[in-house]
Amino acid sequence: MNPFDMYKTKKKREVDPNAPPRPNLLSHEKVLKDTKVTLEQLQQQNLLLQQRIDTLESKMIRQTQYLQALHQTIAGRKNG
Repeated sequence: MNPFDMYKTKKKREVDPNAPPRPNLLSHEKVLKDTKVTLEQLQQQNLLLQQRIDTLESKMIRQTQYLQALHQTIAGRKNG
């Protein structure tokens, strides 16, 4: 065995041009961070939409009560 074999440079393997790109941990971390930001935005949007639904439901209930009272008043005048 030749003592200088350990200093030889290794031959690089050929890269398959059709192979998908190798994974990159930095880009993977970026994708995770983007996903987290998107998820937080969607949660915030959900909260805002839920508040709007609650507001509109209470408005509809008040209008329904008002119309029922108005209807009863009009019906009472017709009977009286």
